[in-house]
Amino acid sequence: DARVAASAEGAEAIERTTERVVLTFRIFKVPLRMKSESYPRVFILAAFAMAVAAAVYALRLIYDPVIRPFLNVLPPFVIAFVIAFLLDPVVDWFERRRVSRGVGVAVVGLSFLIVFGLVGFLIVPRVAEQAAALAENSQEYAKGAQDAINEVLDSHKSLLQRLHLPTTSGEWSKRYSGQLQDIAKTSMGFVATALGSAASKFLWIVIIPISTLLLLKDLDYLKAKTLHLTPERRRERLATLSSAIGGVFGKYVRGMISVATLYSVVAAILLSALGLPYALIIGVLSGLFYLIPIVGNIFILLMVGITAVVQPNFSLAYSGLLCLIMLVMSMIVFDQLIYPRVVGRSVGVH
Repeated sequence: DARVAASAEGAEAIERTTERVVLTFRIFKVPLRMKSESYPRVFILAAFAMAVAAAVYALRLIYDPVIRPFLNVLPPFVIAFVIAFLLDPVVDWFERRRVSRGVGVAVVGLSFLIVFGLVGFLIVPRVAEQAAALAENSQEYAKGAQDAINEVLDSHKSLLQRLHLPTTSGEWSKRYSGQLQDIAKTSMGFVATALGSAASKFLWIVIIPISTLLLLKDLDYLKAKTLHLTPERRRERLATLSSAIGGVFGKYVRGMISVATLYSVVAAILLSALGLPYALIIGVLSGLFYLIPIVGNIFILLMVGITAVVQPNFSLAYSGLLCLIMLVMSMIVFDQLIYPRVVGRSVGVH
């Protein structure tokens, strides 16, 4: 078996390295049993470096047969643990009202599944409908984008001529066709890889809810067992610190999720009211991008601007107005008003 052979090879590499360290100590007549302060520092550093090198080499040998498969299986369980961690305070709330933990887990888990099921039932069909319409009209939007680019290039024709640059999109395409093809291939490869990865993770839909409920039921037991492994004299202090840190971190994450959800809802409603197609898809993605500082706002503006520019009934001025509205919503309404209140109050910072 490849895994057993790799593990054996790694063990042999560690054994050979240890023998070399011992031989080096004997060559320089350094006794192997003596107090640590009597070792010359150079030998201690050399031994440490060789031990690290041996460990890295052993990890490299067992990475493909052992570690990589483990990492591929781990993500859904990590997601389930995070969800259980975030829902645990709600179960604790039921326990404080003398409701058994099993009943509390059942109520919270069922409510969680119902809410997300309703959201999926109401939103997913519309998202799929907009995605299908986007795919159907992609050629028309490409032509609209080309016309918009030609309009911009034509308005700056004299400047482009002075800089010896192409003045039409066709000339740009001919001059930089190789680079454009590379960008297109890279983008399509990324999209195909992402879609294939998403399709291969269909079982996560089953694994994550089941794992979440099981972890939620035994989370307090797991905490107690973890504390029991620590020295007894430090358990009380460690329990207090871990409870405080976990509480603040959980409140911060819940606050971030609340802000992202609110941003998605507001963006989708606002863009729909302003007549922008695919407002629901853009709204959902905008909520995710908003969590990324600075760069997220750039992605949001690019999404809104490009979607507006390729529409036949949208002018450049109106597209710029939409981008300005989204910028104000992000940097003033949410960054200065909503985010500090929701996240700040969640973690106790005002």
